[in-house]
Amino acid sequence: MWINRTELKTVWTIVLAIAAFSGIQWGGGWLQASFDSLDRYAIHLILESLAFAICFALLILGWMVFVPTLCRHRLMTAALFSAVGLLGLLHAISAPSMPLYEGAVGDTPSILLEWIAEWIGAIGLLVVFSLRNPIVKAQTRILAIIPVLVTIAVASAFVFRADSWNVAAIEAIEPYQQAVALLCYAAAILVLLYRNRVERPESVLTIVQALIWLLLSKLEKTLGSGIGSPQDLFGECFKLIGYYFLLKGIYFVLIEEPYKRQKKTEARIQYMAYHDELTALPNRRLFSERVRAEMSRSLHGGGQFALLWLDIDRFKTINDSMGHAFGDRLLVSISKRLTEYADKPENVFRLGGDEFTVLLSDIRDADEAERAAQRLVDLFDQPIKVGPSAFHITGSVGVAVYPDDGRTLDLLLQNADTAMYGAKESRNGWKRYETRMNLKAKERLLLENDLRIALELGQFHLVYQPLVDLERDHLVGVEALLRWRHPQKGEISPVEFIPLCEENGFILPLGEWVLRNACEQMKRWHDRGLPPIVLSVNLSIRQFRQHDLCARIEKVLAETGLAPQWLELEITESIMADVAYATEMLKQLKKLGVRISVDDFGTGYSSLYYLKRFPIDKLKIDRAFVGDVLTDRNDAAIVSGISAMARNLELTVTAEGVENEGQVAFLKQLKCQEAQGYYFSRPVPPEQFESLYEQDKAKRQTAG
Repeated sequence: MWINRTELKTVWTIVLAIAAFSGIQWGGGWLQASFDSLDRYAIHLILESLAFAICFALLILGWMVFVPTLCRHRLMTAALFSAVGLLGLLHAISAPSMPLYEGAVGDTPSILLEWIAEWIGAIGLLVVFSLRNPIVKAQTRILAIIPVLVTIAVASAFVFRADSWNVAAIEAIEPYQQAVALLCYAAAILVLLYRNRVERPESVLTIVQALIWLLLSKLEKTLGSGIGSPQDLFGECFKLIGYYFLLKGIYFVLIEEPYKRQKKTEARIQYMAYHDELTALPNRRLFSERVRAEMSRSLHGGGQFALLWLDIDRFKTINDSMGHAFGDRLLVSISKRLTEYADKPENVFRLGGDEFTVLLSDIRDADEAERAAQRLVDLFDQPIKVGPSAFHITGSVGVAVYPDDGRTLDLLLQNADTAMYGAKESRNGWKRYETRMNLKAKERLLLENDLRIALELGQFHLVYQPLVDLERDHLVGVEALLRWRHPQKGEISPVEFIPLCEENGFILPLGEWVLRNACEQMKRWHDRGLPPIVLSVNLSIRQFRQHDLCARIEKVLAETGLAPQWLELEITESIMADVAYATEMLKQLKKLGVRISVDDFGTGYSSLYYLKRFPIDKLKIDRAFVGDVLTDRNDAAIVSGISAMARNLELTVTAEGVENEGQVAFLKQLKCQEAQGYYFSRPVPPEQFESLYEQDKAKRQTAG
């Protein structure tokens, strides 16, 4: 069986200890002659003094060093061996020819003190390493020293106050004392090995080595003839070695290892304080320190540096449609690509979310920063690999140069962020900060603030655009579209405020308001006897990701009274990215009885396999293909292909953005069932749409 280096070391220690013990027994006669000329009691005193010194070192380690990691084993071992060391020293100076020796009493006090010390050491080690090892408070050190003082006082009083001793009785007890001490040492070894049977760290094995030397020390003394005999002196040497290993083991297990753990934890905390946990890139705190250092260096040296503020386009959409786990993996892949891009990987930072910053040190001029920004944008020309798949994403970059675009950290960051938002207007590009951008940023902030109260103040309203059956030329549906009438700015285009709503989550209550009001309006038209047509309502990705979406829609239908077959939910192709979730959610929606259509078809990353798998009723061809269908052969081919594919899949096709009669004729030729656009009607208020509705009703009656 394979053993590690520390276990092998322990085996060799055991072999060495047994060899030393055996050698002493084999050379007993020669050793006896060698010691005849020596002052054995003096040697004994020196060895006991050294043992006391080691015990005192154990006390210091347990009492004073690295108190925050003070644990039960460490404290009890320190207290235990302070008692053992003092009793051992008293044993040495009460031996024959020593200061505390009394001829009338003999060497019995010295013998008893040695026994008590051995019992306390052997039994104490067994008890200590049988207990759990929690961290204890520093105040408990006072409580731990009290039993030591009491033990020393009681033992001294018991031994030194007696006028005489029954030597025969003590000699009769001696074999039992020796056996108890040997068994306790052996039991302590077994307890340590058993409690660490799965993994035996170096600290535990070092303590096992100490116990082996202490066991052989006791066995060597047992074979001797008393204090000062060669076996007794060699036993004292073995005890010194055991104490040394015990000191070493206690240091490992109770001081060095906790110290290393604390340092490792501190290093980890320090690392986490300055690095992003997900991507391992330097974070905002380290970024601020680096930028301040660059500002100081540039100020004294007259140099320049630049910040490239990168934001991933439509990342919230990706996160909502694919899930946060996928978004995290995508951010990790992006961070790896950024570090490969940078000349100095340590100058790439993640500031939070999908925002990254690249610090360009020592640039010659602003043109160099702009070229670097273009390279950063071009970095995303190649797809990003996430697991086995590759995804095309784009980024918007804002450029701010020190000192031209800001002389303080806050101003430089603000202007880089402002430039990035300027680049986001067109996406997949970069912009250098300009003063006029602050005005746009301020307007955007004010617009976002106004959004919060617009719903409460009734500033939103719905307009309706008809969907026309091309073959029969009558209404088959209507799409509800949201508009915002601002009290100061007038009508605000959805292109301006819908992305803001998506970003800040306001799209959820706003989307539910649209659904409820549109359903109420359609129910009123049905109640007036107008021909039932399908109501189309756009569903944002954030709404689609709501796990209680079906319950919300069912509640709206129940409260408004609109039958589910007259409601059509328009989704975008981006929801198809998370296939499992999209499939399950669409199936639940279909169980409600509502219809499902895919809006802006052809502009996302849809798949024919998904169209087959998803329970979809309709495809809406994006206006980008319909607008030039008469002049662009590619657009014509795309519209023709989508129409043919939809018919084969038994899906309805609606063409968006129809503006002239030629487009209508072309779509009829392709057998496209429905159309929507300015040719038929612009989006109009409900009162005006009602007139279209009445006209269509009359047309139907005439045709009938």
